[in-house]
Amino acid sequence: MSKGKVLVVDDEGTLRMLLGHELARAGFSVETIGGGEEALRAVRHDFYHVVLLDILLPGMSGIDVLREIKKENISSEVIILTGNATIENCIECIKIGAFEYIRKPYELSELCLQIERAIDHQRSLLDVRILQEELRKTGRSGEILGRSRSMDDLRSIITRIATTSSTVLVLGESGTGKELVARSIHEQSPRCNQPFVTVNCATFAEALLESELFGHEKGAFTDAKFQKLGLAEIANNGTLFLDEVGEIPIHFQAKLLRFLERGEIRRVGGTRDISLSVRIICATNQPIEALVERKLFREDLFYRLNVLSVVVPPLKDRVEDIPLLVRHFIATQGFQKEFDAGALDFLKGYTWRGNVRELRNVVERTCILSSGKTITATDLSFLQYSPGALTPRGGTPEETAPGKKREPAAPLSLKEIERGHILQVLAMVNGRKGKAAQLLEISPKTLYLKMKAYNIVSVYE
Repeated sequence: MSKGKVLVVDDEGTLRMLLGHELARAGFSVETIGGGEEALRAVRHDFYHVVLLDILLPGMSGIDVLREIKKENISSEVIILTGNATIENCIECIKIGAFEYIRKPYELSELCLQIERAIDHQRSLLDVRILQEELRKTGRSGEILGRSRSMDDLRSIITRIATTSSTVLVLGESGTGKELVARSIHEQSPRCNQPFVTVNCATFAEALLESELFGHEKGAFTDAKFQKLGLAEIANNGTLFLDEVGEIPIHFQAKLLRFLERGEIRRVGGTRDISLSVRIICATNQPIEALVERKLFREDLFYRLNVLSVVVPPLKDRVEDIPLLVRHFIATQGFQKEFDAGALDFLKGYTWRGNVRELRNVVERTCILSSGKTITATDLSFLQYSPGALTPRGGTPEETAPGKKREPAAPLSLKEIERGHILQVLAMVNGRKGKAAQLLEISPKTLYLKMKAYNIVSVYE
């Protein structure tokens, strides 16, 4: 398997053939060309990881070829080969965008090493471009739904702060839609055509978080076989969304503060600072002031993050939006169902600890498991087992059915309570069994066995 595709551009025929032969023996796929104009035609019509470009060519010089390659945004990396060129010419090539320059005569091993470095870098940049394109395609997440006064106020705040470049702290309970708010800020900002990159700070240990956010150099640690660009660098000129920012390890917070204040990062194992233009939006469902008091969160970092703050209201404070949200979830999930007035009334009276995320899961679960086209309050009876649920209008769905006399409800068994609690927690965490097991303070294996014993259908997967 070829290590990569290389184009050799040199007007000395013997040297060109010898170099092509040796590079082929080293494992590269090689083509050779003798002039600048011919080289440009080749890179315009074919793909090369690396172009080895002699700086002194008859007719069109190597510098002119390099300038056209960069002007036309051709993705090949260029290594300049120079024998008699001045140091000024070499520096000019680096400024134009050459990956490296190597003086003749050169060691083949050194040249192969530089080619491999250039290929690693070129592949890394291609991965970034692909990711950025995917982010642009998928970043549009739709409008913030709701006709309540609190949602009108939220949209008004978003519109006012979107045009600035200030750091924003989004506050709200789990499941309220903090990432949706962050995306809406980005989409209404001057950076809307640039990447929106999300980092969930709670999912990484400190060392991994630094590598994920700031990137690392090849050889920075045992498994660092290639240079990796961090998500902050990928988000350059766009927006970086730090979700669950309250979970950032205390020792890493100083590095994050430095990035916020100076706009510079340093890759793990790197020796130079990289300047970036990134807007930071953070989110948390934790009271950061309490973390500051407990010395778990730096006070100076909190003030730096809390330049502008947005509070997302919980679902219990905007129950009038529930019918609209239900219709939206049914439509987006492709179900041919509807909730009748009794079912909607039941949902309005329920305590939504998981907020909008939990409501979406309940709608999906009910649509999957209900046999009829119209969903009634009876189809939602599994919710009454959830601890903390409010009984709508003073009764369960069966009690509030037309013509039904209210009777004292039979006490629930421990198994029924446990089953209902597991369902509630699964809905709260969007079906993530690992997180659910953590909240339930049991092992994932124990959760699996309980789900099997209680015949809990895996509609969350």
